[in-house]
Amino acid sequence: MSSADAQLLRKPVLPWFGIFFAFLIGSLFAIDIFDIRDPLLANGLVLTSMLFVAKAGLNASANAAARGEMGKATRNYLIRMLVVSVAYIGSVFAASQLIDDGDPITALSVIIALIPGVAIALYFWAMGKYLQEQQDEFLRMLMVRQALIATAIAFSAAAIWGFLESFDQAPHVDAYWWPIVWFFGTGIGAIFNKVQYGTVGEL
Repeated sequence: MSSADAQLLRKPVLPWFGIFFAFLIGSLFAIDIFDIRDPLLANGLVLTSMLFVAKAGLNASANAAARGEMGKATRNYLIRMLVVSVAYIGSVFAASQLIDDGDPITALSVIIALIPGVAIALYFWAMGKYLQEQQDEFLRMLMVRQALIATAIAFSAAAIWGFLESFDQAPHVDAYWWPIVWFFGTGIGAIFNKVQYGTVGEL
């Protein structure tokens, strides 16, 4: 099979991310406009958007698997990320349903509340494993560059907002939003890689 044929057989990835962002933003607007207060319905809308991320990840994993041994590191990375994503989304959903404001703090409630944070930490573990397993120096460089851009965005945003909040110029933002900003930053880092190097990697 020629490289042109292989390119044609690649499953789409970026369009699914586009659908994810569109659905997520639409869901957040719908929750606000229609004043949806039922946590089950609100969380369900947001969680539905993750199906599109899962599709993008599965397509990217299939594309990497088609490259055989050369794509093994990327395939492993994407599978780990999907597993961790399911754990994160499931644990956030479970915690929002099982823990109500004003409930007493118990060992079980602490464990339930800890799981989403641990899942976030596992995202970084998955990225580290990818850098360890990836033998292609160019692809490693793209990932490192993407992560550094995301780190700059997230830390800068956290510092700026933190000072605004400290001097009562902005409302409080829960700390778990900053890793989420970091993940959005990896998307911006991928765009920078695409512009400068013509590729975002193997996706």
